[in-house]
Amino acid sequence: MEAVMACWEIEQSLQSLTGVSPGEGTGATMSDDDEDQVESDANMFDASFDGPDSMGFGPLIPTETERSLMERVRRELKHELKQGYKEKIVDIREEILRKRRAGKLPGDTTSVLKAWWQAHSKWPYPTVSSTSSS
Repeated sequence: MEAVMACWEIEQSLQSLTGVSPGEGTGATMSDDDEDQVESDANMFDASFDGPDSMGFGPLIPTETERSLMERVRRELKHELKQGYKEKIVDIREEILRKRRAGKLPGDTTSVLKAWWQAHSKWPYPTVSSTSSS
């Protein structure tokens, strides 16, 4: 969608500069000389990828030093990503543990409550006799 919007904006800018709508043409066509030039330009880029091209840039296959550099960059990036991911996981783990600890009571309070629950688990409500004696 962004590409369509960008293309539309370019089209609008071009139309405002030239005053010609995209459907209109100037009526001009390429001459035979222009077509020959286009063909020679296209043939210049048809060179094989294995050897030097017609422009003298050399082979497109990376050299050993380029390969080692790319591999080192790849390893460094992988390490950085792993480190960042590890830090996020550690942060989340610490947050979960912190929330767990926040919900826990001190040890002596927990043991008193457990003892009370075990003594009263069958009927945790006070009886009539225990309420009248208090």
